[in-house]
Amino acid sequence: MRTFVNKNDLLKIDLVAYILETDQQLYDMKDVEEKFAISGYMLRETVAAINLDIDNLFQFDWLMIEKGTIYQNYRVTRYHLYKLSQLYFNLSPLKLLLEKRVLTGAIPSYTTVQSEYGWSTSYFFAQKNQLTELVPIAGKYDFIQAAYAIYTYFDDKPSFSKRASTISREVIRFLLDEALIDEEHLAQKTVLVNFFVTEILNHGDTNDFDVSLVFTIGAQVSLPNCISGLIGCDVHVFMAKLLEILDVYDFLLPNTNYSFLPEIDHEINQTKTRVHPILKKFFATLDVQTIETLSHRIAVYSQRFSYKQEWFFKHEGVINLNYFRDIYPSVFKLLPEIVEQVNAAHTIVRSLEQELFEFNLIGMMFDQITAADIDRVIINVNFTETQMTNQMIISMLRGHINHANVYFTQNVSDADIFLSEAIDDTLAGEQVIWKKPPTLSDWRALGELLVKVKQHEA
Repeated sequence: MRTFVNKNDLLKIDLVAYILETDQQLYDMKDVEEKFAISGYMLRETVAAINLDIDNLFQFDWLMIEKGTIYQNYRVTRYHLYKLSQLYFNLSPLKLLLEKRVLTGAIPSYTTVQSEYGWSTSYFFAQKNQLTELVPIAGKYDFIQAAYAIYTYFDDKPSFSKRASTISREVIRFLLDEALIDEEHLAQKTVLVNFFVTEILNHGDTNDFDVSLVFTIGAQVSLPNCISGLIGCDVHVFMAKLLEILDVYDFLLPNTNYSFLPEIDHEINQTKTRVHPILKKFFATLDVQTIETLSHRIAVYSQRFSYKQEWFFKHEGVINLNYFRDIYPSVFKLLPEIVEQVNAAHTIVRSLEQELFEFNLIGMMFDQITAADIDRVIINVNFTETQMTNQMIISMLRGHINHANVYFTQNVSDADIFLSEAIDDTLAGEQVIWKKPPTLSDWRALGELLVKVKQHEA
């Protein structure tokens, strides 16, 4: 995705990201020059360019250089970084050619681009060749995936035609009415449907969509006349490929209005049989139907995951599971067991995509993880001032720690962590001493202790 931003703008993005992640008030210029392997002159020019872009977008001055030190005048957030990335994407010549391909169905000719934008012959063909290397321009199904992934990565979308937008609205309404999708992330689903409809309208048929995927979905419902009369193509192929494209990005809901090929159903049932005993043992306190439903969901998703293509993974980006690994250590002993059974017949989850797969498994199992009190920690709050003090502290804790199966009690001797303003040598658990009011380091120490207790008990 980064290739769609030119080299100088990419350096600006990387510098903003570096300062955002390291979160220091000041930086030695020499350290930054070594970090990015650039000269002092280049660093000063880059900082000046970033300040100009930020001032144009947000109306404030961000960085200041004085005596070899870079200072922050204002703390930027990931919002500012994403808006800058979006700006640089929109300035990219590759984006211009890509959008022409999206909206018209073809990359424009040299004469068209030269007359509209004044590009030289060599520059045009250099950009065109780079785009065709990056994006599957010819294959309609692959191109839709690529275009959607690229635009959503930069939180942008093309100016779709009025006709495509009208048809897409009807398609979205139909999908919602048939419970094939829900309203969560509806804006993203609408953009994806617009890409699909635009590609159909540009090429006037679905012939190139007839190349079957291994994972084929058969629709059990028909398009309403208000849509089929507008698209002018084979409605059965349109419907099947629409569901498949929604499925690629995990937008398709479980539903009786579509079905998988019999051999796919067989693989789903085989996977379900293998993961069911593992889930039953891990979630021992949950009822039979809950485990049955969860096993089926994981089996279906596993099969869907095996047919996802590169643009799905590029769209998702890098997944960091450290947070979940800290608060649910027992779950991370379960996940490799599930992956092993999913891969028992043949490799479905490759090592490169395993963290994304595990992240989505956590999402599927989250309600069950909470219901079964996995990796539960009890904190006893006992401040000697008044009952009101204890209630206030518990309210503060719940405001900051309202997840991860952490529970709060008062004045009991059976707990994992004891929080008070004084030491009590009669208690067997971990003790945390807070003074009034708790400082940032007090909160940090409690968080680190929570992780330690969970890891010890997992």
